[in-house]
Parts: sequence; structure tokens; C-alpha cells
Amino acid sequence: MGTPPRHARPRSRALRAGVLLVSGAVVTTALSLAGTANGDPPGPRVTQLGLAPDHLTAGRRAPARLELTADRCLTAARVTVAVRDRDGRNVDFPGAASDVRLCPSGHTFTSGARAFAAGSYTMFGSWQDGEGRWHPLTPITLSVAEPAGQAEPADAGAPSGPGEPSGSAEPAEADGGGPSWDASGGWRRRFTDEFDGTALDTSKWNTGWFGTGVTGPVNTAEDACYDTRNAVVSEGALHLRLTGASAICKGETRPYSGAHVNTMGLFSYSYGAVEYRARVPSVDGAVANWPALWDTGSLWPRDGEIDTLEGLSGEVCSYWHSTRVDRGHCPPSGDRAGWHTFGHTWEPGRITWFHDGKPVHTETSGIVGSPHHLVMQNTQGSFGGPTLVPADLQVDWVRVWSRRAG
Repeated sequence: MGTPPRHARPRSRALRAGVLLVSGAVVTTALSLAGTANGDPPGPRVTQLGLAPDHLTAGRRAPARLELTADRCLTAARVTVAVRDRDGRNVDFPGAASDVRLCPSGHTFTSGARAFAAGSYTMFGSWQDGEGRWHPLTPITLSVAEPAGQAEPADAGAPSGPGEPSGSAEPAEADGGGPSWDASGGWRRRFTDEFDGTALDTSKWNTGWFGTGVTGPVNTAEDACYDTRNAVVSEGALHLRLTGASAICKGETRPYSGAHVNTMGLFSYSYGAVEYRARVPSVDGAVANWPALWDTGSLWPRDGEIDTLEGLSGEVCSYWHSTRVDRGHCPPSGDRAGWHTFGHTWEPGRITWFHDGKPVHTETSGIVGSPHHLVMQNTQGSFGGPTLVPADLQVDWVRVWSRRAG
């Protein structure tokens, strides 16, 4: 049971030589590629659908993501993401894509990564036409905050099994603990969130794919916008809610409002183990909606995508997506309701997935080692299961380990 690449998305845009028009949250420009003085039709219209991130932590490297579309196909000589500090100096994200084909189907450009000093910046996408003219797109404010100063969590014991939310972090153990499927003690805790507070920890998580508020989805097949208000921490768990409230994002009305959080620019890892303790929405034993716990790199699909859990057509599935492989497994399962653990180990040349501490699937083809950030979301769309609204994907905790040297 497959799914198209999660990051294949639509886009759109508009252009007029040298003029920048602001309309709501979207800036469009229209370029006359074949002069209109003689009544010729205007050139293709390019529109920016998304630009991220809109907030970062000072000193932490992160890339930028720019999502574009055009009403007719054209080739942009270059596409990049520019940044200006408060004094107007160039502090751009590194890298530019050359000879980019922009069409109604859309294009996503991911820049190289860089770090910023604390402060407020103006960030905007820009593309260059065949005559060397640059066309700036939607400007947004990039806010860079000082680090929160929180120490890295101490090594902790192995996760608990299914049951009710654990409610608190486990005591640190000298042997390093590890994921539920490996009690060898050869692990070092890299990241943890037990969701014990009353609000999402924004030093660890971003809300939305392209900024905060109501934003567009990751995948064109999704029928929900992401709404920051649908990611709530309460009663010892993170609740990612899908509602039947329609919302407007990416220029269209979608019938649902979902939730999305990620660690882009805040935390990433390369090789190791990841485990979640989560409760998926369910209807008559099937996974409802389109929940997902996954991770990916800044240059998708080159960096690959690991779907630790993806609810596809009512099944609990695991997938590996890359430029070489797009393959997964949906193991037969009994009760999909209630609390379960979902995890994977990622090693050079191998990824193995685990449900409730037991191996369910292994992939060895096309495995790469580029750093990944974590993503959790609850949405709905053509690849989801039966619709249930309102309904929550609940996450008791998420933990990431790396193997100890030696």
C-alpha cells in the first residue's frame, strides 16, 4: 500500500515587470516575458505559496523552504531565498537552484542551512528570469530568539509499554537505557519530550509547515489546513486535533483543520533510534483520518523520509521514501485503538521498524544518512482512513537516542 511522496505539493504565482503587489498574506508578481505594448498576452504568473521558517533559535543552523507555482510553465534561471537584517544588509540563505521549471504543479526549493544571530529579519523568496532580472516574492518576518538555555536531557531508561499516559519522565540511568526493543544499554538520549506541561515547548517544536497560524499542508492530497490552535498539551500528552471546521490555505478552502508540529531548525539527528508512545484515532478497529509520525531531511527527497507511523486507508504503516526507493509495509494488526509504541532504528544501510517493541519491517535499499528533523501531524485526505472529527492523535512522549561510541 503506497503513497505518493509526502512532499509533492501544489503552488501558484503572479508577476508584473518590476512591480510587487501585496494581497493578504500572498505577494504576487507578473512578468511580461513577451512585451504587452503590442497587445501580446502577459507572461506566466508566478506565486509564492509558502516560505519557512518564520522563527529560529540563535546559533542553530537551519535551511529555508520556498514553495512556488506558476499559472503556465516557465523556466526560472535561478531560485533562492534572500534575507535582510534590520540595517538592510544581505544575510541570505546559501545556495540557489538553477534552470528551475515552474509549472502549475508547483515546485519546492530548499536552501542550504545557516545560523543567525538573535534579532528580527526580513526574508523573501526570489527568482531570476532569462534576461537576468530578479523578482522578489512574499516578504515575511523571520524572528530569531536567544536559546532557552535548557540542558540536554540526561540519559534515561527504556520506554514503558502500552497503557495509560506515563505522565512524567523516567529517572536517569547510568547505563543509558534505550528504546523498548534494545536493553543493551548502549544508547545515549539525544532528545525527549514527555508533554507534562500545559503548553507546547516552542524551544523544541514549530507549529505548522509554513509558519504559524493557519497554513497549508505538506502533501497536495491533504484536505486539511494546519491550525496552530489544534496542537495542545494537556493531561500529560500532546493532542494533535483534526476538526470539521473548514479553513482557507494555499488559496483554497479545505473541509478540515488539522495539526502539525516539527523540529526543523531546533533538533535533528542522523542514525540512531526514535520511539513514540501514541494513540491514533480509530473507528471500528481501523485507523481514522491520516495521522503520521515521521522524519525527513532539509533536502527532500534526496535526504529521504522515514515514516515511523502512517495511517493509510485505515492501516498502521511504515515507509521509507528516497530518490531510489519508495517502499513500505502495513503489518496485520489486532487492536489499533489504545496506547502503543512505534519506533525505528536507523543505521548505515538499514532501517528497522518496531511496534510495541517488536520488529515489523526492515529496508536496506537506498538508505542515506543525512540529518533528519521530527514531524508529527493529524490530517485527512485521499490516502487516509475513515473520517472521524473531531479526533486527536495523542502522543504521550517522543524519544531519540544515538548509539554510544565503542
